[in-house]
Amino acid sequence: MRLGGYLRREALISIIAVATVLMLILGTNLLARALSLAAEGTLPAALVPKLLGFNLVKMLMYVIPVALFIGLMFALGRLNRDNEQTIMRSSGFGLWRMTRALLPVGIPLAVLTAWISLFGWPMAEQARDQMIEGAQSDYVGQQVPVGRFIEANEGRLVAYVGSAENGGYQRIFLFDRAEDGSIAVESAPTGEMVEEEGRRYIALEDGRRIGGTVGSADWNRLDYQRHLMRLPGERDTQVDRAGVPSTAELWASGELPDRADLFERISQGIIVLVLLLIAIPLAQSPPRSGRYGRLFWAFLIYALYLNMIPLVSDMVENGSVNVTGALLIAHGAFLGLWAWLFWTARGGRERLRSLWKGRREYA
Repeated sequence: MRLGGYLRREALISIIAVATVLMLILGTNLLARALSLAAEGTLPAALVPKLLGFNLVKMLMYVIPVALFIGLMFALGRLNRDNEQTIMRSSGFGLWRMTRALLPVGIPLAVLTAWISLFGWPMAEQARDQMIEGAQSDYVGQQVPVGRFIEANEGRLVAYVGSAENGGYQRIFLFDRAEDGSIAVESAPTGEMVEEEGRRYIALEDGRRIGGTVGSADWNRLDYQRHLMRLPGERDTQVDRAGVPSTAELWASGELPDRADLFERISQGIIVLVLLLIAIPLAQSPPRSGRYGRLFWAFLIYALYLNMIPLVSDMVENGSVNVTGALLIAHGAFLGLWAWLFWTARGGRERLRSLWKGRREYA
């Protein structure tokens, strides 16, 4: 159908244009933040392009719905301004046929958004976390301060590394004061960074450890060949790793926070289709209302929809509703709005007013 193909082409041009602008704006902001972290030394500079790529995947999940909604409003608004929609309706190409023509645009975008939300984004987050943790761990190992004292645990642990040579460390001194008041002094001529069970240590070699309690005669001395020791500033990759659970893990979990997270992930794909349906009747502005006469209402509806999801998600987390009920509440309300807009755009309000007026005259 030529009219359907023409409508899809105009819609895709506007959607791609809006998505490109939004991705450029958000990507520039994200790049600035990443470069700032790299300049501060928090993030290795080599990770900036990869980090930007991982985060663009998440951004795409939120850009697609708004780009589809606003892009359709722009495209249909132009057709309305040029009276092309009037010609389409007079040729029998009404709202139902317009909706069917645009579904081949919305359904693939909804499927793509759902895949990113349910599978792509969790996998990207896990890969990003592993990449950052591994790179930061290597970065910390390369940036252990030498030639000065470093502290941790509010001064209870003090370390000194004399120099770094040939991939290892020389003249290492450690002072450790436990919470029970006991202290330990440890020194070793050499050491190197090693990794065991996902954690990084300084392996002290041919060292000596003297420990005891101040005021007590019970002190001991230990000479060793090798001793693993954490240095201040070293991250515990196992403890600090937050991780993003997969959708399968959320589905199998019975915890309320996991159910709320699952609801939000499922909602992303549904939002695309609901916004597509709403945009079609919403763009049918009255004569002489201007090309973008209803853009204000479009932004308002999108803002309400965007805030409805976390609001209902809190209800799921509090145990007020289950995931199915949350989906019905969040999306059912806006499907009802679409039905009202569709009925109004097809003249339902005028027909009801004429029917009511005719009954009053008959009475």
